[in-house]
Amino acid sequence: MLGLTACAVASCNLDQEPQSSLSPETSFRSENELRLYINGLLPQMTGSTTETADNGIRLTLPDYMTGLRSATISAGSWNWTALREINIFFKYSPNCSDLKAKAKYEAMAHFLRAKFYYEKLKTFGGVPWYEIVLDDNSPELYNSRDTRDFIANKILEELSDEILEALPTDKSLNTITRWSALALKSRFCLFEGTFRKYHGLNDSEKFLQECVEASEELMMSGRYEIDKKGGTQFAYRDLFAQPETSTASLVEVINAQAYDFELGVKHGFNYNLTNPAGNKMGFEKTFVNSYLMADGTRFTDLPGYENMTFAAEFANRDPRMSQTIAGPGFTRVGETTPDPDNLINAVMHSVTGYMPIKYYTSSLSDAQNSNENDVIIYRYAEVLLNYAEAKAELGTLSQDDLDKTVKLIRERVGMPPLLLSQANADPDPYLKAMYPDVAGSNLGVILEIRRERRIEMAMEGLRYDDIMRWKAGRLFVPQFMGVWFNGEGGCDLDGDGKNDVYLYTENKPPTPLLRGAKPLKIGLDIFLSEGNKGYKVVNTDKVKSWNEQRDYLAPIPLRSLVLNPKLEQNPGWEKP
Repeated sequence: MLGLTACAVASCNLDQEPQSSLSPETSFRSENELRLYINGLLPQMTGSTTETADNGIRLTLPDYMTGLRSATISAGSWNWTALREINIFFKYSPNCSDLKAKAKYEAMAHFLRAKFYYEKLKTFGGVPWYEIVLDDNSPELYNSRDTRDFIANKILEELSDEILEALPTDKSLNTITRWSALALKSRFCLFEGTFRKYHGLNDSEKFLQECVEASEELMMSGRYEIDKKGGTQFAYRDLFAQPETSTASLVEVINAQAYDFELGVKHGFNYNLTNPAGNKMGFEKTFVNSYLMADGTRFTDLPGYENMTFAAEFANRDPRMSQTIAGPGFTRVGETTPDPDNLINAVMHSVTGYMPIKYYTSSLSDAQNSNENDVIIYRYAEVLLNYAEAKAELGTLSQDDLDKTVKLIRERVGMPPLLLSQANADPDPYLKAMYPDVAGSNLGVILEIRRERRIEMAMEGLRYDDIMRWKAGRLFVPQFMGVWFNGEGGCDLDGDGKNDVYLYTENKPPTPLLRGAKPLKIGLDIFLSEGNKGYKVVNTDKVKSWNEQRDYLAPIPLRSLVLNPKLEQNPGWEKP
């Protein structure tokens, strides 16, 4: 009442902008105002500490694996708010008379628009393209979908050399630079090029070549390298745990999502992973099998690899395995001596027994939302892998290309290099069965690059996209497996000669027989694939399915199809 009375007395015009705040028409006039607005859009750039697809298994399966995804439920993100915010910037940035500043921040907005449409393209294929700010009555709201070709080429325009030229070239973790744009372009063009190749679409070579050129420019810049601080035993782990400063490495990391206790910006990776109410994520057996031996030979060539004990399968493997998965000798960040209880708890808590420790920090961060280590968005190793894969798919890969990409990544952990002639002369049958669509003279090396990517980039949010672009959705269908257990009796997880767990089926064995081992009842505390023995399993009651003609694109929500009849549904999904 007081407010209304005061307004009436003052003869207020309620259509006027408040004098204490900025309107779009009177702002965006200085570099500082442009910077503040773009900074407000930077949360659109996010990293990932999770894993999906056939790598990271949880207590529940995602809808895309069970056939429950529909146009009314879990239809994918059809939210366009972020694009509106970006286009508002383009509408009002001409207010700024500082042309250099205007070009710089418009280039950042182009990056964000490219990223927005890349996500839409991956999810839905062709979608309407908008470069204007839409109002409730805009006729463009009823546009039909633009084609995949149109959207993909518009994304390339957003990341063109002319636009990249205006971006800053200083290294910065938390803003958009020329190197950010090249990393995004490298990622997008590899996705689009291989998606087109394996899905039988045109112009795959065009996008693969764009990937090579964007990756090569970043590589030739000399700005980034593989961070080896910590040596072969800790360098890979510490790149993500960041035990000293909680800040991502500027040596290798191009962009990261910043977290800081003092600013009250935290995440909860430790808590989500290990608390009783968490997702209990675990790596799948085929992922674990993909790690090579430390000498570069194939683990899956070993006799009896399928039924090895937990301790045996970790022995003499690629060091990244023990820096990604809790295994024998597992020592938490900040500790110097392995605690057997930590390993037992990790194996028992994880749904597969293979608990992730990438991004896993000290016990000080175990409480809810207590992590402050940065989450990586783009890093140099991915760009190197993109380059190698694109050249392999184009048929132009050389040993020199592998030596300046995969070799550098492997050297961090002391692994031998990947040899082109050897890989192509003897393709891995285990990987060939996993990816039967790969063919040609570079069959072997493409498989090895896929192996390298799966291992190096685990838990960085790329595996699902990789499977989509390789047309490998069939990998979601088989029963996911975990650690192998021989059956009833004691099990020595860390290979120290003492039983860590004791499996039984009927009456709990007498305490003296346990020798300190944790008792687990089969069928109650632990479920095994063959009843009284086998792989640790979860979700055995769920039926999984994958529709090759439908499921590589998400359905457009039915509500949107009703509101805009010009939109067409993706093939195979129900119509309104």
